[in-house]
Amino acid sequence: MNKNSVENSNDYVLEIWDNSNGLPQNAVFAMEKDNMGYLWAATEEGLVRLDGTTPKVFDQETYPIMLEQTYYTFFKSKRGIWATADRSIALLQQSILEVIDCSTITEKTWIRAIFETENGELLIGTQSGKIHVWKDNTFSILDFWKPNIELEILSFYPLSSTKLLIGTTRGLYEVDLNLKKSKIVTQDTFVAQKVFGSDTSVFVSSGSGLFRVRENYEMEMIISYDDYRDINPTSLIKDSEDRIWAGSLEKGLLLIEGRNVSRINFPELKNYTVRKIIKERDNIYLGTLGKGLVIVKPAKVKQLKFDSLKEKNVKPIFQANDSSIWIGTKADGIFRIKGDAIQSWTTNDGLIQNGVTTIGSLAGKIYVGSGSGISVIDYKSRKVIETITVENGLKSNYVYAIYQDSKKRLWILTRNGGIHYLDENGLLKLVELPTLYNQTNFISILELKNNQLIIGSMNQGVFWIENEKFTQNQKLPLTPGEDIVYSIYEDEKENLWFGTHGGIIFFKDGRFRSLKKINGLKSRSVYSIIPDPVDGIWITNNFGVQYFSDSELENFKKSTDQNFFLGSTFFNKQMGMPNSEANGLIFPSAVKDYSEKIWIPTVEGVGIIDPSSFSGVPENSSEFIWDELHLGDQSIPIEGDVEIPQGVRMFQISFSLIDFDNPSQYSLFYRMGSKKENWLPIKDQRQLIFNGLKPGKYNLELKILRYGQLETIKTLSIRVIPTFFETTFFLVLLAVSAIFLIYISFQYYFNWKMKNRFEFMVSQRTSELSHTNEKLKDAFTEIEHQNSILKEITWNQSHLIRAPLTKAMGINRILINYPKYTKVGKTKEELEIELLETLNQLDQILKETHSISENLKKP
Repeated sequence: MNKNSVENSNDYVLEIWDNSNGLPQNAVFAMEKDNMGYLWAATEEGLVRLDGTTPKVFDQETYPIMLEQTYYTFFKSKRGIWATADRSIALLQQSILEVIDCSTITEKTWIRAIFETENGELLIGTQSGKIHVWKDNTFSILDFWKPNIELEILSFYPLSSTKLLIGTTRGLYEVDLNLKKSKIVTQDTFVAQKVFGSDTSVFVSSGSGLFRVRENYEMEMIISYDDYRDINPTSLIKDSEDRIWAGSLEKGLLLIEGRNVSRINFPELKNYTVRKIIKERDNIYLGTLGKGLVIVKPAKVKQLKFDSLKEKNVKPIFQANDSSIWIGTKADGIFRIKGDAIQSWTTNDGLIQNGVTTIGSLAGKIYVGSGSGISVIDYKSRKVIETITVENGLKSNYVYAIYQDSKKRLWILTRNGGIHYLDENGLLKLVELPTLYNQTNFISILELKNNQLIIGSMNQGVFWIENEKFTQNQKLPLTPGEDIVYSIYEDEKENLWFGTHGGIIFFKDGRFRSLKKINGLKSRSVYSIIPDPVDGIWITNNFGVQYFSDSELENFKKSTDQNFFLGSTFFNKQMGMPNSEANGLIFPSAVKDYSEKIWIPTVEGVGIIDPSSFSGVPENSSEFIWDELHLGDQSIPIEGDVEIPQGVRMFQISFSLIDFDNPSQYSLFYRMGSKKENWLPIKDQRQLIFNGLKPGKYNLELKILRYGQLETIKTLSIRVIPTFFETTFFLVLLAVSAIFLIYISFQYYFNWKMKNRFEFMVSQRTSELSHTNEKLKDAFTEIEHQNSILKEITWNQSHLIRAPLTKAMGINRILINYPKYTKVGKTKEELEIELLETLNQLDQILKETHSISENLKKP
């Protein structure tokens, strides 16, 4: 970037980082890039690290290692950036690597300069004029630094690894660390505020002006500060072209080339003071007071330099056969650009209306469509020579598209079913359509490779025309509000792509497929589809311009995943477009000129993209860095493989892709685990969150696409350490325990079952024995009862039977011996009767005894 480029506001863009998008505060005290490429800024509310897309704030709350919140100056070294605060210094390199407590050397003074030697020792200069050495975690005084007068140290500048220039309030000094000597090389009245430069030249800013250091330390004044009283000496830097840049205390920059000084003002910065400057290739980094951190860089999208078109609401753009560009506007007529010349036409010049909707050409004439008909401009005379309206045969005065086909016919599309064409005789003809389409609005048109015409409409899909006759209508898979076909594109394989209000509709072999926001589009509306001259397509929408490479489009065609996400490159106002919102419902909605540059109409002017500037192999590979592992409130720098401690289930991996030129050129995807996993898109975040990963080893892969082409895949090994309860040993132990428990359970079960069986058997036997015992008891009772009866029987036999039996036996003996007895007292007949009675009595006793014996079992 040079003076001429920044003087033309269309050639550069300002990227502003302030407290609205990531900076904690808008006053930048210091600014520097570390050796990794990160841009660091010091503010009152902490340090900020920027990679081009994401600012990261370092403060005492998030990084307790910091002893102070505010740092004021930066000093670059081989190990990184040394940042100074009131009572401490910090080493910055990707993160805060080290903090040194300097309270013992800063009492009643403060740090002004730092230099790091080859062996890692630090020389720290203070406002009190002392140089302290930090070595082996101890401060000491540089013993050979002994100025003869009191002074303040203002700056250090290394001439080599062992030789140092020291700027002070009382002269410029040279310190030789090898010889351990110091000497003053100017008058002690010379105030050396800042010493800076390169290997080829060294400069010193003094109170009176800016000086170049010649041989033998002769001072050659370059400019006097009397002539530039607003110059800010602390901001002075020298670039690779030996030019000096300085910030103004009032506004803008000063560029010093030799003895010539030019001013560069940025309207966006108004009166904000520029404190710090970094000039790197084409970019300028500015640290300001009140506007935050500003990056000035070349615009990737160019703009026209004609004031008459500045901030105009531009509608269709068309290139004529003579290479001239015709630009229609919403309310300011039409413009013709050829080289550095521009001409315009309005209603004052014969246009039917100042609002232009479409532009086309045929046979040396420019046809300008509008909401009131068509104005025809003659190439040669540059005058409006005629108009075409409904009076001449148009179905409607609202003209959406004008298009010339390969047969030199001019097609005119309007509202109310109007598909017209001018034949070879210049006569306006109307294509007959079914009455169903009499009120259809036709808005876009394309001639296919087979010479058929395809026409897009509102709410009725697309129409095929062959030999000037309607052949078929094809509905699109869209809702009524989405069914607006803004543009049509046929690729090399004769597949059709429709830009609609519902995304892109891809048509192949009679089948449709949708490409929407979920698939990577920035907007649901696609106004134009323009083929890249080498690879891919460019589309416009109301958020800007997107580029898709052929490889990503082919991946989309092959994928069966409805949510497949395409990598793309995005261009908007931050890339130089006059406005991010491109215009649609015009024809053409964008145009590729004969030099293959793409012209995009926006609501505030024309953006021009040169695809060739983005093609080919990039000069530099992407600067990707695995940044930090975040565990709760801990932030751990990633230096190798990552281990997740036991019991931690949620963690975050942050990364950086350092690019300050064009961060939007990248598309990022990631996957974790198997190679078969789908790639997931990473949008604007630079941090991946994982939760619930099971213990084990994982590979986190991050794929980087640059301008839609695969550049590299980065891999990070992650090991989730299991808790004791998740280790293999525990699982084996658990398995063994489970087996043992199962064995014990079975053993217990079988024992229990056997016990129950034995108990049942014992219970059953006991019951049987109890029953038997009861029977025995009953038997004993019965026996006793029987014995009682037997006793009764026996008693009866011994008492009841004996008497009658004895009587009967006595009577029987008397009867037998009756003759022998004389004193019987009874007759023989009486004795026989008495015997019979006695026997009957005995018989009765026997019957009763028998009855008792028969019922012996009965109690």
